[in-house]
Amino acid sequence: MKTPEILATELYICDPATHVFYDCRTINKQYEKRLLGIYEQRLDACNVKIRFAAKSLLAARKIVKELEHGEFIYFDDENRLRLSYYVENFLIFSRASIDLAISAYYLYLSGSKNLDSFNDFLKKLSKGIGVLPVKSKEFWSTVCKAFEADYFTWVHALVGKEKGLSLRDLVVHKGTVEVDTYVDDNDRGRFYIVLNRQNILPFLNEIFDWVQKIVDRIRKDVSDAEKILNRTGA
Repeated sequence: MKTPEILATELYICDPATHVFYDCRTINKQYEKRLLGIYEQRLDACNVKIRFAAKSLLAARKIVKELEHGEFIYFDDENRLRLSYYVENFLIFSRASIDLAISAYYLYLSGSKNLDSFNDFLKKLSKGIGVLPVKSKEFWSTVCKAFEADYFTWVHALVGKEKGLSLRDLVVHKGTVEVDTYVDDNDRGRFYIVLNRQNILPFLNEIFDWVQKIVDRIRKDVSDAEKILNRTGA
């Protein structure tokens, strides 16, 4: 797992070695050329989008650090808009990167390109997807539990449950981001971010950590499968 700082500063376009899926872009599993092209294209797109998510997270953190001293004079309309802008971008690019990574993962496991979202993948998991590597079932079970939880979790920041909208959907379609200030019981100034009555600031780091955990799991599963293919000569 790489830090947001590393992801945001690597030469990820001109240096292939820094590609987050460097070790599983070339595969031995036999698929038609078109499917392999789609697989690689999705991994390439994820490689870029996860870095935009990292940049947005760092930008939001910077504003938080500048404002956490309680100097409300600096928390003007521009800073409100900046913070809202970076949080929105963070959610959008985080979800996009996971959509692309999951769709490539599903293509590798099943040979089907007919899955294009993290939401669809979670629904398939709940019904028993049947193609997961044995070693990964516990990991995905943990993700599903977070998805099915009655309380607000990191998954719900990116994916809505049943007919409910995710925070990402609310950002894109409803525009209900609220950034405001308050004074606590000790007369210290604070600011908070609310999206559809949910305070998401504490979730930003957790969301990004899980995005990277998912990417790491996908990379490991593909790499492990390729090692088996190489040993068996399949």
